[in-house]
Amino acid sequence: MPTNIAKRLAALRAALESVHANAFYTTLTDAHLSEYIAECDKFLTFLTGFTGSDAELLVTKDRAYLWTDSRYWEQADRELVDTGILVMRSGDKTVPDVKTLITTLKNDGSAPICLALDDLRTDVKTFQSLQEVADVTIAVDDSWIRSVWGDRPERVFRALYVHHASSVSAHDKLLRLQQHLVKTNESDKAQLLLTRLDDIAWLTNLRGSDIAFNPVFLSWALISQHEATLFLSEEVITSQIGEHLRQAGWLTAPYDAIFDALRELVGKKVPILAKPTDLNARIRSLLGDCYEPYHQPVPLWKAVKTPQEIAGLKVVMKADGAAIEAFIKELKERLQKGERLTENDAVDILHAKRAQIPGFIGESFGTIAAVNGNAALAHYEPKPGSGAPIVPPCVLLVDSGAHYDRGTTDTTRVWFLGDPSDFPEQDLKALKRDYTAVYRAMHALMNATFKPGTIGKELDPIAKAPIHAIGADFGHGTGHGIGLTLNVHETPPNISSRDREGTVTPFEPGMIVSDEPGIYRPGRWGIRIENMLLCVQKDNGLLGFESLTQCAIDETLLEQND
Repeated sequence: MPTNIAKRLAALRAALESVHANAFYTTLTDAHLSEYIAECDKFLTFLTGFTGSDAELLVTKDRAYLWTDSRYWEQADRELVDTGILVMRSGDKTVPDVKTLITTLKNDGSAPICLALDDLRTDVKTFQSLQEVADVTIAVDDSWIRSVWGDRPERVFRALYVHHASSVSAHDKLLRLQQHLVKTNESDKAQLLLTRLDDIAWLTNLRGSDIAFNPVFLSWALISQHEATLFLSEEVITSQIGEHLRQAGWLTAPYDAIFDALRELVGKKVPILAKPTDLNARIRSLLGDCYEPYHQPVPLWKAVKTPQEIAGLKVVMKADGAAIEAFIKELKERLQKGERLTENDAVDILHAKRAQIPGFIGESFGTIAAVNGNAALAHYEPKPGSGAPIVPPCVLLVDSGAHYDRGTTDTTRVWFLGDPSDFPEQDLKALKRDYTAVYRAMHALMNATFKPGTIGKELDPIAKAPIHAIGADFGHGTGHGIGLTLNVHETPPNISSRDREGTVTPFEPGMIVSDEPGIYRPGRWGIRIENMLLCVQKDNGLLGFESLTQCAIDETLLEQND
């Protein structure tokens, strides 16, 4: 086992004894249940060395288990080699989930399972399921985590800016939400608690950079029919930001004051409304009987872009597509001149092209530039200075996107670099078969028409059919919603076979979703082609999609009949 990981797990087990626990559970999220999180919240990464964005960790007295989804199976195998941590492949029907494994351990052992976990960074459903199987659950706090993670990074609150691309003012958005509360709730004293960072950023028309690649800021919001309070770091409230919030109808309070504010409301028996999936276990416990489940409408409102917002995004998409085409042109030219380039160089060249576009803010996620077998890792990202060389003939997959002042982009393209005749004949035949199937799958979804009320789960088979036809499949979702200068992963909508909120939300005109089927051959290549699609009204009362992506698709690997 690598020395640093062994020492960290040993320190964790010693700390467990101090709270009379013999097992520990954690996951990769923060108090807001975010998908992407600040460095100071990555306790799981510190303990294991795993750098993916999805994972659960269970540590017992003598074993450690890490669950991650199919996007990261191979990455986890690589990063956890010789650590002694067992990779548990989430989604594999032969692999037990955390709850099942704890039940098995409990039945196989003589000692009770006393499970410690960070309730501030655990969702309610998971917390309750673990309570059902563990003999005892023990909530630990940040001071306990710091006893193990002595050099834990400090939390950083960065500057805010007003996002002007939205066609609806922050004042009108807040007023709409308060009017919704009036219509749907009998109590004029009830307070709506918002915890999701992108919901709050959208509602206030503010953006930040407290989490890498996500233009959000750490905050909480309490909203009643008559007033609204935004809890955020006081150090980021400049005169401009303060005036913007005042005109929009917001009061402000310190970020950490949310807990005292909730306790005060609970003491007064004020009903507190919140979406069940938005609460961490600590806040849910604090609310007690004052909690009322409420499916607040902000995620759906946020998902439906206005005509003015779409027009601005289309301008951005055109420039972004041109940048990708300029990138691959330069890359090919430099390779033809004999220059030695790596995946890292590809990342840098593409960044330079995008940075020239007016309104560029930054990448919307870490650029995936992957050669051959690396592209079979769905979320591979070359580490600085250690990217693989790009040596034709080869396959290069680039999945990338950016935030601009008028929107967010996400595009994937695969190029064959070099002369196909220099590629092994049988491999080339198989590669073309895969590429053509993915190409057909992407276009099948892009060209689909469907009835109003159709959900993403119903659209998923359309994209899967051409891939299933050659006996292949892929483990990740087919499509995800995309924010407007917001998180590149937005829910709703979603297109996937899984039963999730985003996949069972009906599509509406104005929603934007990615279309990214793929095929992955470990050690050989990965193929994924991705366009951004806008849901639009079609003839005969049907809905369909319009492609927003304006970037050429390489046809080198298409089979002759396509």
